[in-house]
Amino acid sequence: MGTSYQTILALGGLAQIRRVLTDVDTEAYVTPVGERRWAVVPREEEESGYAEVDDLAQLITLLTREPAVTFDVFDSSVMRATVHAGGREVHRYLSDGGWVTEYWDDDDNEVLAGFDGTLHPLDAPPPPGPSGDDPAVFAPLGVGAVDIVALGAALRGEVPGDDASRLFAECRHRAILDALRLDPCPLTRPFRDTHLDHVPAPTHVRPGSR
Repeated sequence: MGTSYQTILALGGLAQIRRVLTDVDTEAYVTPVGERRWAVVPREEEESGYAEVDDLAQLITLLTREPAVTFDVFDSSVMRATVHAGGREVHRYLSDGGWVTEYWDDDDNEVLAGFDGTLHPLDAPPPPGPSGDDPAVFAPLGVGAVDIVALGAALRGEVPGDDASRLFAECRHRAILDALRLDPCPLTRPFRDTHLDHVPAPTHVRPGSR
């Protein structure tokens, strides 16, 4: 079984991010990954094992007045990165549009569902490959001298050193974060696998705490 997780890269101040988390009673680990850049990793739902991050990221952007990006990696197969600003989605990246599952719509027609939620007829599957892979969109989320060439290559999945027959989604995610000059470790783990010995140490925000 592959790797799955949902995390948030938030820009701004720690106090503002903690305030949002406590206001909505969300437990999370918050770890610095760069100057005024934070990994926010909410606890997963017990039944689904999934952490809702998009709504939370939008609330954070409303308070910090800075962008945030959510990352959703599924089973090492596909990843989605959604940029939010001003409380709304402004850009979406998908690592592989050709990754689909069979689905039945409300009229009981069999269709193909992409990881971005788009439905396609069986006889017209979407083309494989990334979408939304513009490095200029993601570069402002990094720190220092962002490597635009490496960032573009990572978004396209052109990352050397992966000996698998395809590029695992978490490897692509890590390569994107490396190009942004951010610490990838806290952003590429779910809440349940947070590295508590990480330096700097993660801040554990619990519901009801201030």
